[in-house]
Amino acid sequence: MGIELFPGKHLFVDDLCIEELIAARRVLNRPQKHPDNPVLRCAAPWDAHAMHLGKVLYDAEREQFRLWYTASTETVVGTRVLVRDNPPRKVRETHICYAESVDAVHWQRPDVGIAEQERYPGNNIVIAATRSPGTAELSDLIEDLGEEDPDRRFKMMYMDQAAAGGAGDGLAPDQKRRLHAHSPDGIHWTRYPWASEHVARLFGVLAYLDEVPSGSVDPDAPYILYGQRGSRWKTRQIGRRDSRDFINWSSNRPVLESSLDHTPGSEFYHLQGAIINQTYGGLYLGMLGAYYADLRRKFDPARNDGLTECQLAYSRDTMRWARWDEPFIARGERGAFDWGGVYCGYPVVSGAQIYFMYTGNSERHGVPSGTAFGLATMRLDGFVSVEAEGFMEGILVTRPHHWHAAEVRVNVHALHGGLKVQLQDEMGHAFAGFGDADCQPICADAIDEVVTWKGGDVRSLQGRMVALKFTFCPEDKLYSYTLTPSGTA
Repeated sequence: MGIELFPGKHLFVDDLCIEELIAARRVLNRPQKHPDNPVLRCAAPWDAHAMHLGKVLYDAEREQFRLWYTASTETVVGTRVLVRDNPPRKVRETHICYAESVDAVHWQRPDVGIAEQERYPGNNIVIAATRSPGTAELSDLIEDLGEEDPDRRFKMMYMDQAAAGGAGDGLAPDQKRRLHAHSPDGIHWTRYPWASEHVARLFGVLAYLDEVPSGSVDPDAPYILYGQRGSRWKTRQIGRRDSRDFINWSSNRPVLESSLDHTPGSEFYHLQGAIINQTYGGLYLGMLGAYYADLRRKFDPARNDGLTECQLAYSRDTMRWARWDEPFIARGERGAFDWGGVYCGYPVVSGAQIYFMYTGNSERHGVPSGTAFGLATMRLDGFVSVEAEGFMEGILVTRPHHWHAAEVRVNVHALHGGLKVQLQDEMGHAFAGFGDADCQPICADAIDEVVTWKGGDVRSLQGRMVALKFTFCPEDKLYSYTLTPSGTA
C-alpha cells in the first residue's frame, strides 16, 4: 500500500513511514543529563524559595540561550507588634524573571532595571506582581517570527492577581486573572487590558478542569496550547486549545487521556508543545509530564502525593496524541535535585544539538521542597533510532511513495561496516543503478550525510513509486532520513 510522504525530514518516533523492519527495532534514546546539574539554582532573594521553568529560546544573532521563569520567595506580612487583628504571617510572592547563557550551563541573572524594588536591588524581574506581595506566574511565551509588528515579536500569557480595588479584585482564591502582554525584545513588556472572561485556575490551566468543550477545532490556527484538564475518572489529563491571536482561546478539548490498561495511578500532568503551529520532521512533539499518584495513601481527591517524569509524546494532527510509555528524561536517584519530579519545557535546537531545560523537584509532588533547573542534551533528530537486533544486519524498508526528491540525506551513527540504501519499486526490486551494491556505504557519525549511488541522479526516478531500503550493521543507529525536494538540491 502506498503512502504520500512529504519531502523533508522523516523521524522514527512513530512508524508511519515504516513498511517493514527485519531483525531491527525502534529504540527511544534519552537525552544526557549534564554532569554539572543543576545548572541554575535558587540563589537571589526574590527566587530563594522555588523556580519554575517557563520558556527557553535560542537567539542566533546574540548566540545566546534566553530563559524566562517564575521566581518564588517567602515574605512576611502583618503588623510586627502584639495585636490581634493582623498578626505577622508568611506568604508566597512570585515574579516573572529572565536569565541568559552562552552555553545553557552557566547562567546570568542580568539587572534589567524594570522592577525597582527596595527589597530586591539589581534584580532580573521583567514582570512584577501587581500586588505587593503578589503572585505573577508565567504560563506561556513565544517568539513569533511571523509577526509583522516588531513591537509584538514576543508574546506572553501569564496569571496575576488584581490590585486591591482594581479590575478583577475579589476573584475566588483558586482563580486569577489571565493576562497577555507583548514585547519587542522579551524584556520590556506592554500588557493588554484585562478582559473579565479571562480567568485562570491552576498553573497552565486556562479554565476549570471539568469544562465541557464547545465550538469547532481550528487545525490551521497559528497557536496551539496544551494544558491540564479533567477526565471521566476525575484525573489529570491533557487538553488542547487553539487561537488566532494568542489572546482568545478555544475550548479545552481532551487529546491525551490515561486509561484503565495504563499503570495504576498514572495521570498526565502537563504537555509542553511548540505552541506556534509547527512540526519537527512532520511530527508534533511534546514533553509530557507523566504523573504517578501514590495509591498507598488514603484516598485524596486532589491526588497531590506522587512522582512526575518526562515522557516523549507525538501527534500527526494535534488532536490524537500517543506517547512512549517509558521515561524520556528520568527522575534522578533519591537525594538528587530531580528525584521527586521532572517538568521539561519544549526543547531548543542549536547547531547539531537539542537542549532540554527542565525543572527538577527534590521531593514528591505536594511536599514543600526546593526546585532547580537541569539541562539535558542529545544529538539532532536523536529522539528515536532504528537499530539492528542481535548480531546480524538490520533492515528497514519504508512505505513506497511517489518520488519527488533530488537527494537523500541521513542522520546516522554507522562506524561498524557502513549504512547502505537501496531505492526499490513496490515489489521490492531495486531500480537499475540504485541497489545495495551500487550504494556508496556511509561509514561515519554524521547528522546530514548525502547518500550516493553508481546509478547517478535520483531525480531520474521522478514520479515513480519508490521505497527506501536501509541496511545497517549491529551497533549502528539510524536517526532520520531527509528527502530533499526537487528544485532545491
